[in-house]
Amino acid sequence: MKLSLLKRGSQWPLTLLVLAVVVLAGARLIALSVGERAEQTRATAGTLVTTYSRAVERQLQTLAARESGAELDQLLSKLQLNRIVDPEYDFELSKVDTSGGAPRIFVSSRIERLDDPIISRIRLPEGYAQELAGGYVQLALRPKAGWYPARELAAAIALLAVVAWMLAFATHDLVHSLHRARDALSLSRRQLQSTQRKLALEIEQRENLQKSFEHSRYHDAFTGLPNRRYFMDQLDRALREVRTRRRQRLAVMLINIDRFKLINDSLGHTAGDEVVVQAARRFQKAAAQFEHVLARWSGDQFAMLIFDVPSADGALDIAGLLQKTLQQPFELRKHQLNVAARVGVTCIDSGLQRAEEAVREADIALSVARRHDTATAVAYQPAMGSSAASLVSLEADLHVALQRRELHLMYQPIVDLRNDCVAGAESLLRWRHPIEGMLTPDKFLALAEEVGLIVPITRWTILQVCTLAAEWRHRLPRDRDFYLTVNVSAAALRDPEFTSYVEQVLKDTGVSPEYLKLELTEGGLMSNPGGAREILEGLHDLGIEMMLDDFGTGYSSLSYLQLFPFSYVKIDRPFVDRAGSAHANTAIAAAIVQMTSSLGLRSVAEIVETDDAARDLQRMGCDYAQGYFYCGPLEAEEAFQVLKNADRSLPTAQVAMNADESSDNSPTISEAVVLSDETLMLPADEVAEQLREKASQDR
Repeated sequence: MKLSLLKRGSQWPLTLLVLAVVVLAGARLIALSVGERAEQTRATAGTLVTTYSRAVERQLQTLAARESGAELDQLLSKLQLNRIVDPEYDFELSKVDTSGGAPRIFVSSRIERLDDPIISRIRLPEGYAQELAGGYVQLALRPKAGWYPARELAAAIALLAVVAWMLAFATHDLVHSLHRARDALSLSRRQLQSTQRKLALEIEQRENLQKSFEHSRYHDAFTGLPNRRYFMDQLDRALREVRTRRRQRLAVMLINIDRFKLINDSLGHTAGDEVVVQAARRFQKAAAQFEHVLARWSGDQFAMLIFDVPSADGALDIAGLLQKTLQQPFELRKHQLNVAARVGVTCIDSGLQRAEEAVREADIALSVARRHDTATAVAYQPAMGSSAASLVSLEADLHVALQRRELHLMYQPIVDLRNDCVAGAESLLRWRHPIEGMLTPDKFLALAEEVGLIVPITRWTILQVCTLAAEWRHRLPRDRDFYLTVNVSAAALRDPEFTSYVEQVLKDTGVSPEYLKLELTEGGLMSNPGGAREILEGLHDLGIEMMLDDFGTGYSSLSYLQLFPFSYVKIDRPFVDRAGSAHANTAIAAAIVQMTSSLGLRSVAEIVETDDAARDLQRMGCDYAQGYFYCGPLEAEEAFQVLKNADRSLPTAQVAMNADESSDNSPTISEAVVLSDETLMLPADEVAEQLREKASQDR
């Protein structure tokens, strides 16, 4: 408290000092101003009194000449001094006796005598000077306001007082402000020190964050592996080292996890993420023995850069080692999963390539590896580049194939084995490429699905088939029934407007739904079971029947027969050897036929090639069959004639076609996964009985 009072009292000495200095300085200035003003006023008054004296002398000369003999007092009394003298001045005309007597005043503007006036002697006319023996006449002049006006002096003193007060107040306020500023500065200094400590902490945190950001910029957040950017930087640096001969040879690998999308769709994205993490750990452990960079390339792909590879075969050996690490089952909570990978490899020893070109070569090799039936590693060959370029050209041509009317449909008759007549036909898509010639679906439909053209192609196919069905219905007799089937891809089942489109096409073409049947593969259903079921239920409500295509090549075909509204089951290659005996294959086909019959479904056998197979199918009770034994794909008019005549015979050249040369002409992409032996090898009666029990439980 005392310290505060002392601080507060310390403000006054400086204020009083400033006040004293200002008052003294102001008083001095006022005094100087008064003296200077008085001198100026006296000088002005001296000039004026001299001027007025000369004027008085002239008046006296004039009066003396006009009134000769008049006395001096008379002349002086007649002077009009009030007209001569400035009204702001007091004057006094008097006679001064040199003998020391009091001056005799003749004319004055005031009653009392003038104090401290300016005096000027007046020369009298000739003859009057003798009257003033021993004396003289003088004119005295003094400003009425005085030599320094009191009003101005008071104003100056008042101004000085105001200025002194203002400066004293300003000084007091300034001193007070300085004290406050000093206190604020002290507080600011303390706050600054605190802020500096916080700033140092934040800088440290920012540096850590920057390091974390740099790490996340070049690393995958989920697996912790380097990402694509980091991999490309390292590859570019390694290529420069190869160019300068500091390294001999590099290998770039792209590793793709097989059926990763199927894992995500069936077990969930969490399981897919866990597969990626476990695969990354296995790859890191396997590659720890040599210098490398392992990176997460995309969702289901890894990239590996291997330094100083001895040869291309050595790179393939490393790829095989990586594939071998995946042979042990993956533990995913309640599931055990077998995972395989395909690897594309390219070796670089010249260093003249860019990083993008090296990765492109590995990607091309990976694309070739994907086309193999089993997981494998493929090394890049220069010929593969031309194939990739052809694929790019094919993709560009596919975008305009519909506009150019290059897509074409052929029809393979389906035979009713019970009545031994043609019941309908399956529509098979072809592409009349202007350069490549006639292309089957396996050459371009996978590409169409990748580039997003499968939906418009499927729609076009349905429109063409419905238009043809309307024409055939008009040309055939009324009692002649038939149907045409269209293969529907998984992408079409993801189209929310697919059902409404089919309904509108049926309405526009005037075709009854019974003439159109849709074929769907199990792979298409597995990708989106919920959405597919909703669409299939809508199509079923329109009266369109569905066929489950490629039955016997998937994991869940049995349950799908209950889950989806299928009316037909197409048995995939019932007599093609699957590393089993002919008897076992016949038993499998018989079991499938009996299963479909037990569930109230009709069976259709595909790719029937021999007479023995046809007779066995009739003996098993199979409803329908198709294949080169009966008839190959035909043009629309040829297929119509076969349907019209119920004739299923064709030239023997088509019958003689080997089964190995035949291909699946379905325009959908299916998963070529073999059904487990424990499902397929059950006796037919037992399988049928299990299905009947399952159907009763579902009800």
